[in-house]
Amino acid sequence: MTAQDIFLPYGVVSGLIFFMTIWKKWAEACGELIFPRRCSCCRVDLPSKGQVICGRCLDTVRYLHSPLCSCCGRGLPDSGGGDHLCGFCLRQPPVYSRARAAVHYEDPVSHLLHQLKYAADTSTLPALAQIMEPLVRELAQEFQPAGDRVIPVPLFPARLKKRGLNQSLLLARIFFPQAGEALLVDTLMRKRDTLPQTTLNGEARRKNLKAAFAVRNPAAVRGRRIFLVDDVLTTGTTVSECSRALLAAAAAEVCVLTVARVADYR
Repeated sequence: MTAQDIFLPYGVVSGLIFFMTIWKKWAEACGELIFPRRCSCCRVDLPSKGQVICGRCLDTVRYLHSPLCSCCGRGLPDSGGGDHLCGFCLRQPPVYSRARAAVHYEDPVSHLLHQLKYAADTSTLPALAQIMEPLVRELAQEFQPAGDRVIPVPLFPARLKKRGLNQSLLLARIFFPQAGEALLVDTLMRKRDTLPQTTLNGEARRKNLKAAFAVRNPAAVRGRRIFLVDDVLTTGTTVSECSRALLAAAAAEVCVLTVARVADYR
């Protein structure tokens, strides 16, 4: 058998490639006819390939931008003074060094996060990634994989099994696509199955989560700057308790990142 016998003639290969290209385009066209692309929020048909959220929904997203509190990240009245500490942080500084969120917690973002968190609907992730993109670009300039570590807020194992995913982990991968081994999935753990925070007020939230978190491997966070990722900053109780556990394990500092935040959370 010669080498020519082993390989298909060039004309046959070209024909196969042409046929496969036509078949792929036909299959995509049929798929879009049967399952048209729809906005992840309002479900309206989308005209552009690769688009995941319509322009109308995207226009309703309210981004957080300066002036912000330089510690907790809340929006401040625009007095021309730029970012500075808010009254809350001056009176009672948070446990963490600073917090940042991409947007206000309201529709359509609240709907996307609710679907991800409680319905395990990962189809919302591309839309959330598009919304998070400005903050992701900003973080890419700051994040140092050699020294920094990324930690998602953990779920108790029973709740993780019930939900089927940890939304904070999925969002951490969007915030830091370049993290690699700097993303620590099992370092921070939830020691007990606490009540859902959404059912509680501020004081009850603090009691519910007191000493609920621990660090499995303190060496993994010792001397490191930690980027702690969650979906929403509401009262700040969850990220504060996580920060206490990380700082007790000798982390250098904790920076909190969320997709959204409630406008007034204290």
